[in-house]
Amino acid sequence: MLPLLAPAKINLALDVLGRRADGYHQVVMVMQTISLVDRVTVDVNEGHSAIRLAGGTEEAPPDADNLVYRAAQLVRETAGLSYGVDIELEKVIPVAAGLAGGSSDAAATVKAMNRLFRLGWSDIEMEALLARLGSDIPFLVRGGTALATGRGEIVHRLPPAPAFWVVLVKPPFGASTPKVYKALGAPALPDRLPWPEAMTPETTPPGTASYRMIEALKTGDYGNLLAALGNDLEKVTLEWHPVLKEIKAQLTRLGCDRALMSGSGPTILGFSASEATARSVAAAMEEQWGPQQYRVLTARTLEREEADEWNVDCCR
Repeated sequence: MLPLLAPAKINLALDVLGRRADGYHQVVMVMQTISLVDRVTVDVNEGHSAIRLAGGTEEAPPDADNLVYRAAQLVRETAGLSYGVDIELEKVIPVAAGLAGGSSDAAATVKAMNRLFRLGWSDIEMEALLARLGSDIPFLVRGGTALATGRGEIVHRLPPAPAFWVVLVKPPFGASTPKVYKALGAPALPDRLPWPEAMTPETTPPGTASYRMIEALKTGDYGNLLAALGNDLEKVTLEWHPVLKEIKAQLTRLGCDRALMSGSGPTILGFSASEATARSVAAAMEEQWGPQQYRVLTARTLEREEADEWNVDCCR
């Protein structure tokens, strides 16, 4: 039996460069894992040959459509495994929130099976495998601070972000990622582009939020990070749900340094260098929005080394 922690991710920068001929959007993003985590426990069961998934939530039930189930099935097919696999999910990360909770659970499942079955796959091999299931899953194999390009599946490590806290406000409604991208109306890109698959931190287009964030991370300065925050998808989701504009304004009014939507939303993030400030703001937001079924949470940055230490402790 192997329990692993699966951290949520937030976007520090998200730029949509255009719509590709294959229907995907060409993006460049700076992503960061945070200390808001699910727990995924995987066990080998020689008594059956099925994948048995327990836990989950009403929004993400433990069935064959769950990303965790699909990840386990992909590992079994790729490695030619016949033993049964029992998986238990303990969900904390909100579902359909722009925080990649399901994607992180899938990545943790593959990492756990890699160890339990002694497959010997490298991080890069697991990232390539998981890219077949979703665009943001490869990043969550290693987490930390990273640039994601292509449709999000090509990952480059970046200098760690300066430590900060976030207040997360998740409304009682979701945001469909495909619908948000479609409504953005990004321009069509040529069938063949010379740079997307080879884009690196050094070749990220100037003028994008991701370029500014990469430069800010080089300085290690929290103020520079705040100035570089940006998300192209925010304009769509906030237009559909004006209450999110109110939440953004309230977070900064209560003491957060800046506020930004994560991913395609609808979760809004309030940034603070201070744990005390973050918890104070969260308490005030909970008092107002909690009765309306909004979830208010706090978390801090989580780099890969610390996440690995957590998982070592988790396994003891």
